[in-house]
Amino acid sequence: MSDIDITVEGVLKMLKDLNPNKAYGPDQLSPRLLKELSLETSFLTKVFQNSLRTGIVPEDWKTAIVAPVYKNGPKYKASNYRSISFTCIASKLMEHIMVSNIMHHLDSYNLLTPFQHGFRSKHSCEPQLLSFAQEIFDNLQSGKQTDFIVMD
Repeated sequence: MSDIDITVEGVLKMLKDLNPNKAYGPDQLSPRLLKELSLETSFLTKVFQNSLRTGIVPEDWKTAIVAPVYKNGPKYKASNYRSISFTCIASKLMEHIMVSNIMHHLDSYNLLTPFQHGFRSKHSCEPQLLSFAQEIFDNLQSGKQTDFIVMD
């Protein structure tokens, strides 16, 4: 894989595209502040580049504020809540840089199986689900065993 190039222009674009109404993480830096000061926060490019070069990320990026979010059912039951993690906006931006570069490499060299649908652009999970259901149906019709493992 070629080197990941983190540019001031790319970081500025991500900052300008931030949703100012999203929650902030443990560092208390709001997306609104980062968006409004995007021209002044190009220093983030140097932080990203240094983190990539050294393999070390700031401590705040390793922590999250975990909060329960109500799903449905009786509110007094803990099982009716799911946890969400609020992480630093900067760590999310760095993650986006890494993921988009890795996915570009995987797509460019056709390294993913055509059966990999989750988390891929233009590859919804519905066709995979239909294909899987058809395979189970065909195996049932012909008396074959179907084994599968589901991981989340």
